[in-house]
Amino acid sequence: MKPDTDALAIVRILAAGLVLNALLVLPAWWRDGIIGSVWFAPEALLLPAWVAVASGRRRSALLRAASGGLLAFVIVAGFFDALVQSVLGRPLNVFVDPLMLRAGFHLVDGSFGRWQATLASVLLAVAVIALAWVIFRLLRPQALPPGKAAPAIILASLLLGLPWVAAKLPVIESQAWRLLVTQAASLEATRDARARILAAADAPEFEPGPLPGLAGRDVYVVFIESYGGSALDRARMAGRVEPLLRRWTERLGAAGVEAVSGRMKAPIRGGQSWLSHASLLSGLSIDSQVWYEMLLEKDIGLLSDDFRQTGHVAVNVAPGIVMDWPEGDRLGFDRIYAAADLGYEGPPLGWVTMPDEYTLHTFSERIRPQQDGPVFAQIALISSHWPWRPVIEPLDDHSRIGHGRVYSSSIDEGERPATLLFDPDRMRRAYVRSLAYSLAVTFDWARRNLPSEALLIVLGDHQPVSLVTGREAGSEVPVHVISGDRDLLAGFIERGFVPGLLPVNVDEAPPITRLRHWLRSDFATAEHLP
Repeated sequence: MKPDTDALAIVRILAAGLVLNALLVLPAWWRDGIIGSVWFAPEALLLPAWVAVASGRRRSALLRAASGGLLAFVIVAGFFDALVQSVLGRPLNVFVDPLMLRAGFHLVDGSFGRWQATLASVLLAVAVIALAWVIFRLLRPQALPPGKAAPAIILASLLLGLPWVAAKLPVIESQAWRLLVTQAASLEATRDARARILAAADAPEFEPGPLPGLAGRDVYVVFIESYGGSALDRARMAGRVEPLLRRWTERLGAAGVEAVSGRMKAPIRGGQSWLSHASLLSGLSIDSQVWYEMLLEKDIGLLSDDFRQTGHVAVNVAPGIVMDWPEGDRLGFDRIYAAADLGYEGPPLGWVTMPDEYTLHTFSERIRPQQDGPVFAQIALISSHWPWRPVIEPLDDHSRIGHGRVYSSSIDEGERPATLLFDPDRMRRAYVRSLAYSLAVTFDWARRNLPSEALLIVLGDHQPVSLVTGREAGSEVPVHVISGDRDLLAGFIERGFVPGLLPVNVDEAPPITRLRHWLRSDFATAEHLP
């Protein structure tokens, strides 16, 4: 082979390595939230060089296909890992996270529209195919003589790596090896979680049992979407949320309603609210769709079963459910009120089907009166769901709520979703405004409509996305326990909850899975009967 041809082969190997290196490190920058966190992925050069010097057409084609498939998988997984880190605050789990694609489609569909969601899906598929084609083209056999293969690889490595070494940058991290290590850890965690769920099916502490201390009393669990501890920890958000909580502490107290508050850990961050709901109901940490579906299949007692044995009607109010939801029956609810069952005739407000104020008003005015006997209700509020627009204000006159047509004037208020998506500061402001609305209407509803002997638990389902909280945020959510009967709050105070609606920081917050077990412990006798 002529020297100039050998030099051209080295240049091609180097060029392929540069392009592949960029494709490998860019998602790492996104994942880490730091430009330059990684500069050089060794496989970006070693695999092209390996393919380039392979001898024999059949062997070369096999290496090219295998290497191309590996690189394509690592790069695609890298981008999805960065996305999961940005939204959910955890690494990608290739064994369970593909199940989230459907939920992601419905989120984009509800927030932006069906054709936008379809277009995004098509573009994603085209991008993956284009990536595979680019990689296959880059991995071209150069047919270097065996005696020149090693010097060529060494020279290309020096040309690609020396600039970063000279700059004294922390440059080298194999993205393929990192993916292997993280997924091995995910597989181990997946196996442990499966074992815990299987064990719970036979464990006495998860068998359904009555709660005599709550017999005859209504018990409501209200989830506020994306209500995370960061709303109290980040100064710019706390500046609006803390005064609101202090103000509503006083208003509830003036109405004869007491509250205690604490912090607990949600099993997830950024999304998948139903996993937090299932974790509270079961007393098990359900942090993936796989475990959610497994919980539904196994004969594991739930909090809804506990209340049914106590004589309650188990009701689920879910304005975010717009499709068939057979899971509701398997979660032990006697009656399910999805979006179509709530009688809303107002405009959809982005992804949010109806305002929280309407949901709570409808529960008290129409749903609760239809139930005979005490009620256990899980109510999932959604006004503070991403993309946090439009922003509406609570109504002063609740007699105007009716079937929701009064909210027509709010449909165009707030930022556009696409605008917020690329401006974290504006996104945080919209989040805080939406959250303040949800908190205000929830506590106002409790002041107006909570029966004096009832128990109300208000909590966040998870932290908002990392773009709002920052990468360093944990998984804590505020929990408020509210009642006109202070005796019902005693057990929570013993566990560190403080009076009022403003929880304090703790060194180690318990998981929300403990709530079911606390209720079973505190109300195992009838001493709290009204």
